[in-house]
Amino acid sequence: MKEHIDTIPVTDAFSKDDECPFCYLERQAEQRAIRYIAGPEASYMEPDVRAVTDAQGFCRHHYKALYDYGNALGNALMMQTYYVGLQKEFQAQLGSFELPDKKGLFAKKHPSLPITQWAKEKESTCFLCSRLEYNMRRYYATFFHLLKEPEFRQSVENSKGFCMHHFRQLMEMAEEYLPNNQISWFYPTVLALMENSLARVQTDIDWFIEKFDYRNADAPWKNSMDAVPRGMQKLKGSYPADRPFKQD
Repeated sequence: MKEHIDTIPVTDAFSKDDECPFCYLERQAEQRAIRYIAGPEASYMEPDVRAVTDAQGFCRHHYKALYDYGNALGNALMMQTYYVGLQKEFQAQLGSFELPDKKGLFAKKHPSLPITQWAKEKESTCFLCSRLEYNMRRYYATFFHLLKEPEFRQSVENSKGFCMHHFRQLMEMAEEYLPNNQISWFYPTVLALMENSLARVQTDIDWFIEKFDYRNADAPWKNSMDAVPRGMQKLKGSYPADRPFKQD
């Protein structure tokens, strides 16, 4: 199979002994994005980058990731200019705020206030989420492109399947990217992978629990020692055992 700079990350992910190759890709992409914005390149100091972070901000998860990364000054500078814009928008909301009318006798709740909708919109954007979504969409497109290669299809068949999160995304995007000549291979293969991998993780979790029975104290752990974090990853697509990603 001929490798290309765009295909190497995907083929590499499928060579790993991971519960979900797309979890692996997502973690790599997220760490690169965090390093890009807050690492040695100091991209947060670039005016065009700061304009986007001022407009989008960061979600709760990525503020925590940025804090864990360790660049306190960089975080403070990004928040400083974001707060300037936030304060201006908030003052504008205050200027147009009107007390809601009293609820009617049979009304269950007030209609959504403009300031409430504004607050919801401020929570709906994140600079790092946007970068991650862009990169993941490219990985999915590369995945479907590579399926024409028998060698790559073999790598997929030999994988441990996918987490439920990325399985859902794969199934959704298959409708967009999958050519007709791959349908008969893709769906049976992916569904069988998921059926087998869910049963395998379930067995590992069952044995992990059984090991706490005193009668099994001397029995081998088999593949269950890390069943809890792998089980969580399989369900939601994360690495709960990972330590915080920090700058070097």
